[in-house]
Amino acid sequence: MIEARGLTARVGSFRLHDVTFTVPKAAYGVVIGPAGSGKTTLLETIAGITPQTGGSLSLDGRPATGLPPELRGLGLVYQHGYLFPHLSVEANIAYGASDATVAREVATRMGAWDLRGRAVESLSGGERQLVALARALARQPSILLLDEPFSALDPRRRESTRRELRRVHREWGLTVLQVTHDFTEAGLLGDVAILLDSGRVLQSGRPEEVFRKPASSYVAEFLGAENVFAGTASVLSDDFPDWALGSESSAGAGHHAIEFRTGPLTIYAVASAAETPGYAVIRAEEVQLSLEPQPATSARNHFRGRITEISTLGALTRVSLDVDGTPLVAALTTRSAQELALAVGGEAYASFKAMAVHLC
Repeated sequence: MIEARGLTARVGSFRLHDVTFTVPKAAYGVVIGPAGSGKTTLLETIAGITPQTGGSLSLDGRPATGLPPELRGLGLVYQHGYLFPHLSVEANIAYGASDATVAREVATRMGAWDLRGRAVESLSGGERQLVALARALARQPSILLLDEPFSALDPRRRESTRRELRRVHREWGLTVLQVTHDFTEAGLLGDVAILLDSGRVLQSGRPEEVFRKPASSYVAEFLGAENVFAGTASVLSDDFPDWALGSESSAGAGHHAIEFRTGPLTIYAVASAAETPGYAVIRAEEVQLSLEPQPATSARNHFRGRITEISTLGALTRVSLDVDGTPLVAALTTRSAQELALAVGGEAYASFKAMAVHLC
């Protein structure tokens, strides 16, 4: 377990400030944030490399403040590997290993054992990362800290390596905290997501909650939400007729129908309260497109717009609409976009459920 409460640290003029989060024992935590947000500094503070200047830190239930790095029971893997250049790959893997058999097993699983006879200077960046992962795991640490550990791997090897690391994590009951810039990776690996910016935690929780319910418009935009609208909100009466027969009416006790106005658009949402002024966030994958007006459905929000841009990347296509001067982005499969025969300049109808609207 990693538990930070009001953790602070300083490196030059940069400061980690009041960092609070928990990664439960045997959970996989991910730290995301822009460049320069303090992600590596956070890992080094947990590892004891960067001195802690305030707050508290517990590792596996033990106070860690003041403990030297070698007594923290940690493994740390940097983005660039940082192998011992005067040792062979095999000697690097064996360095600090708890057991030679374990070292060989994890090196094989990470794809590093076949490199054992190589000199460190002959390795590519991706190969260095594989060896560094094997070396850290060979110590059988209770907590593993990872700083962009897959960044130099090609896509195929990246997927297989993170899948194998996830298996080791589950089998051994490791507590892992990984820094990543890859939002997909964060969603695939993480049990806990921690969003860091300018040395502060902006939000933490389960990845799906952080991505679906960002704490602010800044968080929403950083996490890639394409539709973030500023506006004003008001609570509609509980017997508002638009909710009389819809599934949104049973959203839960204390939830109400909300009318959110942004420019010329009126968006309907469901929330327990309405901050005003505030923001409405709709992820692009929640927006459905059609070429004809749709009959009555559970979707409460319907708009007609003109297509201004179509962007295709592999199996995913993003379509931008101009709705009375307001941009609205939908994400759909490329096959669906082709079947609809969407074209720039053409007209399309967009719809999304009130439950898909997050207010912050």
